Amino acid sequence: MKKKIILGLSLVAILVCLYLFISFFGNPIKKYTVSQELLNILEEKYDEKFILVKSSYNWKFGTYGGVYQPEKNKNIQFTAEKYQTGNYSDYYPEEIWLYEMDKELIPKAKEIFSDYDQVQASTVWGIGSDEVKDGEIPTYKDISSGDAFQKIKKKKVDYSDVNKEEVEQKIFTLVQFLKEKSNTVGIMVAFDSPEEVAANKEEGFYNIAGENIRDISNVSDIKKYFIEL
Repeated sequence: MKKKIILGLSLVAILVCLYLFISFFGNPIKKYTVSQELLNILEEKYDEKFILVKSSYNWKFGTYGGVYQPEKNKNIQFTAEKYQTGNYSDYYPEEIWLYEMDKELIPKAKEIFSDYDQVQASTVWGIGSDEVKDGEIPTYKDISSGDAFQKIKKKKVDYSDVNKEEVEQKIFTLVQFLKEKSNTVGIMVAFDSPEEVAANKEEGFYNIAGENIRDISNVSDIKKYFIEL
């Protein structure tokens, strides 16, 4: 009898551990099958070959997916995910746009803002599917929604202490460069005071949407794009 109780408790403990493992790490078999299913969907959608880098499970939402690379460019990695509803999403277009901007725009932005802490390409995640037509992904220059931008940040400085003329001249120089390269990419230049850095908040920023780039003809036009928080 005692052995049966011990055996029963051991079985319960194993089942609880298995439940907790699956809750946090997902069902290994389902991780594999869903990631392979998504691989086939991606190859059909974009008419190209992809490599499955790893299967994934999002324990917060209970969704399965994977990280993938296009065979033709292994510098790009993106995620794809299948939802409990049966729908799926991927971020291949967004990663392509970031890759293109990193090559064509960011080096110039880093040259202009060489004393800033953060200069990077960014985009609004989730718009890729709306931009893809018949499997063709537009370049960052052709995004109709204009939701690609360059995020530039200087930390541990109050905006009141910033040389505004110098900053606006830098932005204007970048604007002139963007006019030659793209009609869609915007600029965000932000400043964090020491207090705001500690709280992970921005004190204020310049925000110029891609559609407004060509409206700027001189340095004084930059002032109206500053937003104080």
